[in-house]
Amino acid sequence: MFAGPGGWDVGLQILADGGTPFDVVGVELDADAAATAEAAGFRRIRYDVRHLDPTHPALRHVEGLIVSAPCITWSPAGLRQGHAHENLELLLDMLPLALEASFGHWHDDGECDEADSCLICTDPVWDGNCGWTGPLIARNDAREPISRMTDPDIGLVAEAALWALSLSACYDNVQWLAMEQSGALPPVVPDAIGEVLEMADWCDSAHWQLDAADLGLASHRRRTYLVAARHRFVKFNSVDPADPVPARTAAEALGWRAGVRVNTRGNRVTSGGNEWSADRTAPALTGRSRSAYWANDPGRRLGLAEVALLVGMPADHPWTGSESARFRQAADVAAPTDVARILGPLLGRPWRDPVRHYLTNLYGPRSQAAARSAAARSVAAGHARRGAAIVSATPVLPGLDAFVMPSESAPPPRPAKPSR
Repeated sequence: MFAGPGGWDVGLQILADGGTPFDVVGVELDADAAATAEAAGFRRIRYDVRHLDPTHPALRHVEGLIVSAPCITWSPAGLRQGHAHENLELLLDMLPLALEASFGHWHDDGECDEADSCLICTDPVWDGNCGWTGPLIARNDAREPISRMTDPDIGLVAEAALWALSLSACYDNVQWLAMEQSGALPPVVPDAIGEVLEMADWCDSAHWQLDAADLGLASHRRRTYLVAARHRFVKFNSVDPADPVPARTAAEALGWRAGVRVNTRGNRVTSGGNEWSADRTAPALTGRSRSAYWANDPGRRLGLAEVALLVGMPADHPWTGSESARFRQAADVAAPTDVARILGPLLGRPWRDPVRHYLTNLYGPRSQAAARSAAARSVAAGHARRGAAIVSATPVLPGLDAFVMPSESAPPPRPAKPSR
């Protein structure tokens, strides 16, 4: 869900380590991000996840769920609206509603305290056994608190619980959940998601704030990750590196000479300054990186392929769309190395050596040369790719055509904004 331009897919490729690839289908509404993923060979359904049915028969064999909802509502760039008390309380209200829309309530084997009004006790066909009642409200009813939020995107975080609970209530194949969100997400949110999953017999869950730079990435990527498993316990402490990993500087990663400083805001100076040193690990990159340049050489811009390397993506990843769209995708992408780091324990796959090998190749001479060459060329070349990879539904699962039909009378996906 919210599959993006390919960070999760590349992370799964790292875990596959040259073996049998994982069977992955991503749902992504943004036309440019979906087109980028398709151009890279990844499968996408371009649709709004809120308008799809998690209990559709096409999903009966799904084993794992990944939810990577947009995080701007939690960050300063989005005015931190998710942190407002009213919005946060409404989000937390959605989580027990997600349980009611999937499993319902657990009813003991015997009449309850409200036997006269209880719909279970008074059901003439009730056999007296305990168990879940089944859904008591519709999924869209569980989303009702969103209508009272100042930004509807705040409620997207709750889709992790709504989809995981709906899938596991309907089909027993789903085994794990992984969620990525802003490092600024209040810990009370993943705590509450873990609690509602535990109520539905998910065995184990954990969450952390991780920085991809701790594994040797050349830029800081602080994100909150939540993972959960059904029917088993997971050694989640194995997300830590076996040994300390030396910090990697941006200059080392890109093959730059020493002493380069990168200007990100021109002459405008903020409290954090307007330059960073390439002799250190780069700060968290944003879509504004498209205007960054060497401070002592304004004509030498930070290229998109170089940004890709700094965030852990291949230099030749086929970013698609306008210049601003391509830099935004690169800045928002989930770091593949952290993806492998958190999915490894869930999937029972070793991740430390594959991640180390991936970074060695990513920051090797061939990759650096490709990034420098791309930085020297015009950025306009990316526009030609946009029309070639726009997707709607990719028929990869039985019944998928029906799966992408609007459910619960939901409106169709929003049309993509026209390119200028």
